[in-house]
Amino acid sequence: MTELKYKLLALDVDGTLVTDTLVITDPVKKAVAAAIERGAVVTLATGRMFRSAVQFADELNLSAPLICYQGAMVRHSETGETIFHQPVPLDLAREFIELTQKRGLHVNAYVNDHIYVAEMNDAAKYYADLARVPAEVVGNLLNFIDRPERAPTKLVIVTDEDKTLEVVNEFQTAFGHALYVTRSHARFTEAVHPECSKGVALRAVAKWLDIPVEQTIGVGDNLNDLPMLEMAGFSVAVANSSPVVKEKAGFVTEGAVGDGVVEAINRFILEI
Repeated sequence: MTELKYKLLALDVDGTLVTDTLVITDPVKKAVAAAIERGAVVTLATGRMFRSAVQFADELNLSAPLICYQGAMVRHSETGETIFHQPVPLDLAREFIELTQKRGLHVNAYVNDHIYVAEMNDAAKYYADLARVPAEVVGNLLNFIDRPERAPTKLVIVTDEDKTLEVVNEFQTAFGHALYVTRSHARFTEAVHPECSKGVALRAVAKWLDIPVEQTIGVGDNLNDLPMLEMAGFSVAVANSSPVVKEKAGFVTEGAVGDGVVEAINRFILEI
């Protein structure tokens, strides 16, 4: 059997790996298992918090560092070892929350792998249900993040789908290079430390595993996946990807979410 050309496969979760109902289909499970048996390391690269991402990793029997929080945290799926963690600077987190308050926007703050919200509204419930992790109500978030140890790993604004790109653009303009602001989902505007991204985290995971970054594949669908696709040795966009993601990818699958992952594994890992 020939040596693997690509030894590390990084899969985005929402819109790439799992369906809208958060299901990993049996063909996807079989393809991932076959890739691991072939000798590849399979990991997840997601905006989700570790507590949320590890549920999918367990379902796939993964044993690897997981890229979480848009790359602001890398933590091992089995041991729980934190390999990398870079929270948002507290002063910038406060500025971000203040702007959301002025705009009347809902925002989640993530501290120590917990979700904190000012109130339990429809936006908070929607996110918590999707994450499969309960949100904790703390009142004014500015009062809650009042000490250095509560600097959030990530901040997420939840809006209606038709408002998301407008909010992304507004907050990118407001913070420039001081924060990495991106869209991860039709309704989510996310902000993390400016030196964090799925791409930076992929390089860190590859180094930790002693795998050349040239031997990595990134598979994704949304704007937050672009840094990973640019960093990876080879990049794949599933059929339902944003147009700009398709344009940047080295290969676009015929199959959409789930099916596209199977296609990528069969073609570039199993070579069948």
